[in-house]
Amino acid sequence: MITKLKGLNPKNPILILVVLAVIIGGAYYVRRMKLDNNRLENLVNGSQASAKEETKSLVDKVGKLVVLPEGENPVVATVTDKEKLKAQPVFAKAENGDKILIYPVARKAYIYNPKMNRIVDVVAVNIESPTPEVSGVSASEPLKIVLLNGSTNDGLLESAEQRINDQKIEGLQIVAKDTANTRDYAKTLVVDVTGENADKVAQLAQMLNGEVSSIPEGEVPPLADVLIIIGSDFK
Repeated sequence: MITKLKGLNPKNPILILVVLAVIIGGAYYVRRMKLDNNRLENLVNGSQASAKEETKSLVDKVGKLVVLPEGENPVVATVTDKEKLKAQPVFAKAENGDKILIYPVARKAYIYNPKMNRIVDVVAVNIESPTPEVSGVSASEPLKIVLLNGSTNDGLLESAEQRINDQKIEGLQIVAKDTANTRDYAKTLVVDVTGENADKVAQLAQMLNGEVSSIPEGEVPPLADVLIIIGSDFK
């Protein structure tokens, strides 16, 4: 996906701890700084043109120079005015036209100079997520949830339950926990069992970094509103 960086939660602050690894003759230089979303938006801009094709081509090129995170597509931005970077020493090596590949889940970003075909910066990013919301639920109208562990990591089920409970959203009610019939789910799936909670299921999927799905083959629909199958990607 190629977009403006403000597409990453434009109404929420983004805290980025940047570790700059400038690769020059095998030497690494480390700097740290904090940026909020508005300041970062002033540094780089993206383009929507030929998003999928350009992203794939860019990932292929950069992937030949460094091992990139797997399992997610990066947000790609282009440096358009390096003069705005002068106040930020961590971006001192960036030039107009440089591409920035940001992997929010892996919390890494790569600054790539296409003219030289070189990785300029390796950036560690810590992006604060917006406060999750699940609208339309309350103590009087709870959303009944069944959690299944679809991975071989027994601890993920408890982690998912804790994630939901930590949001302190009144009306989310976990009524049962168990193991899925299949334990090789790579992705966390959120299922609208009754077909009446599409918006709530989408919000739950965002909260858990999962995908909205139908009932997978081999699983039995529970007596609940929502079924959540925890995949091995859950963090």
